[in-house]
Amino acid sequence: MNKDKLIFTSLLLIFGLLSKGQNNVESVNSEQDTTTLSGEIDEVIVTAFRSPYNIFNIPAPVNLITETQLKIGSSFTPVEALNQVSGVLMHHGTLNTNRLTIRGIGSRTPYSTNKIKAYFGEIPLTSGDGETTLEDLENTAIKRVEIIKGPSSSLYGAGLGGVILFSPKSVIKNFVQNKTTVASFGTIKNTLSAGIIQNNLNIYALGSILKSDGFRENNNTNRSNILINSEFSFSEKSNIQILLKSTKMKAFIPSSLDLITFQESPEKAASNWQEIEGFEDYTNGQFGLTFNHLTEKKGKISVTTFGSFRVAEELRPFNRLEESSSFIGWRGHFQKIIKGENSQFIISSGLEFFREKYNWSTFSNKTTKDLLSDNIEKRQYENLFVQIESSFNNCLFVSAGLNGNLTRYNYIDKFFDNGDQSGEYSYKPVLSPRLGLNYLLKKQFSIFGNVSHGFSTPTFEETLLPEGDLNTGIKPETGWNTEIGFRTQLFNRLQIMASYYRIYVTNLLVARRTDEDAYIGVNAGKSLHPGLEIEINWQVTDAKNYPNLALNGNATIANYHFKDFIDEGVDYSDKNLPGTTKNTWLLMSNLNVTQNIKLNLWHRFTGEMAVNDANSDYSDAFGITNLETIYSRKIKKLDFKLKGGIQNIFDVKYSSMLAVNAPSFGGNLPRYYYPGNPRNFYVSILMKLE
Repeated sequence: MNKDKLIFTSLLLIFGLLSKGQNNVESVNSEQDTTTLSGEIDEVIVTAFRSPYNIFNIPAPVNLITETQLKIGSSFTPVEALNQVSGVLMHHGTLNTNRLTIRGIGSRTPYSTNKIKAYFGEIPLTSGDGETTLEDLENTAIKRVEIIKGPSSSLYGAGLGGVILFSPKSVIKNFVQNKTTVASFGTIKNTLSAGIIQNNLNIYALGSILKSDGFRENNNTNRSNILINSEFSFSEKSNIQILLKSTKMKAFIPSSLDLITFQESPEKAASNWQEIEGFEDYTNGQFGLTFNHLTEKKGKISVTTFGSFRVAEELRPFNRLEESSSFIGWRGHFQKIIKGENSQFIISSGLEFFREKYNWSTFSNKTTKDLLSDNIEKRQYENLFVQIESSFNNCLFVSAGLNGNLTRYNYIDKFFDNGDQSGEYSYKPVLSPRLGLNYLLKKQFSIFGNVSHGFSTPTFEETLLPEGDLNTGIKPETGWNTEIGFRTQLFNRLQIMASYYRIYVTNLLVARRTDEDAYIGVNAGKSLHPGLEIEINWQVTDAKNYPNLALNGNATIANYHFKDFIDEGVDYSDKNLPGTTKNTWLLMSNLNVTQNIKLNLWHRFTGEMAVNDANSDYSDAFGITNLETIYSRKIKKLDFKLKGGIQNIFDVKYSSMLAVNAPSFGGNLPRYYYPGNPRNFYVSILMKLE
């Protein structure tokens, strides 16, 4: 508590010092989101709440990842870009095994991202039980990413960890583009994209193929993506958007390692996964169809239908899993603007319906494929949301929202050897309010505060007991987030943002592991997530001249821990949350040597992390340094770009992902550690014809 008070006092002191230095600051009028040839840092516009906000006015914790940031590094997945955001930690085991946490939420999920919602355009990337797969996304197809941290959104279901909004790329003018990347570990990726504008029709299409042998044994990956994003305008006020996306992936699984193997032979696969040549093989597809209509006085009506399918097989040491899932949903959104003499009100309301069917069966690994289980679960939810945004004298900005959720499921047991365990269950309706305030003290200095509620429903595994019975005693995990912060800009070249937050989580969901492939879901207590986030962007030299230099960085100081947590008679209260760290920071420099040559250098530090609830062991802290050089040139209508980079320059040995609370079976050491890649290289060539 003393540490939290010190952080809070320091934040208030910074408020005072910076507000005193604002007298000579001028406003910036540009509508772009990056530094331009003006030599100044431009105004940043975010649209996470369906209305365009200057970043200095938004009454919530929102971060923007630009298209330029998405291109940093080898960019095979969004991992590197997401790790550039304060409060966000992307665990990266392999190309198909990742776990994203926001402010410590979701850190105890074994192998995937949970308790965080994500949308690609209007298509939910989150399944009915709250799991999100981000590694299928193609960076080239993303225009920008907006991250709402903590339960601060009423419009997208009040996810406890937050919401990630991926905006699909659209077309400004006709083009054809090809990008080829060759990298270490036998990795090659080719991406072909094109954009067409014809009368009222706008089409963006992309296809990509990725192949990699991987750094480790049993680590081969083959992935292909196809995406089409199109828009047809009936008039200036009405249009229809169609988004289609498909992924085919087969990736072998090296799994995690025990400490000794991790330290001495990180390239090894876990012996049981290596022996059986375990893999994951799946095909999925999503679609979204949206009709938009602008009403009088700049109001808007938006109606979307979306759907998805997934067919998968996973060969594991303990069994073979075959699964298929599909969902369909509808989302309607209405927005009305009311303007007064010195005020403005924006009223948004809508509904989201979601219906999902999940089939899964397990078989023995013998040639006879003996059936071990056969199940169907139908999950559905309805979200009702309303939001009111208001501004007064262009100084005070208020945002209030309410999200109502009703979730229920129907479990059908098709394997009768242990009896019929079928049944239905509904959670109680959850109401999640939110209130955010932002006050503009000076032209470029604002303070904001936010209070919000969120929740996360149990996963499929947590809704069932090992014997197959319904786990009707389990409840959704709920939490409250409180936050205060400031944003400022000095001399049009230096931006500073900082916030202090506390997230209180109750009915803490615990996936208690009983076997290598068996869990029991229980509500076991409370956790507390206090933290301080600081972000700095500095255009050091005039961007109109060469060479010019820009620096940016961020840091997170946190203390995520169990507040009251007793599991199977063991008291873990005040222990650190496994899979979280108290310190992370990023420093990045962008040097434009000439108009055609650019250097990017960045270093990311991650502190030590507890590997289990008992905090009996910790992973080592590590810092990874990366460098890339970019040469670009335009020859008439042809854009040419050559990029080469080194990742992990100093060949640091580190754990890029933890299998938190991994059990120990048969006298073997627990396997907590996924080795990060050693020093590696990449070269990419991009050619774009307009």
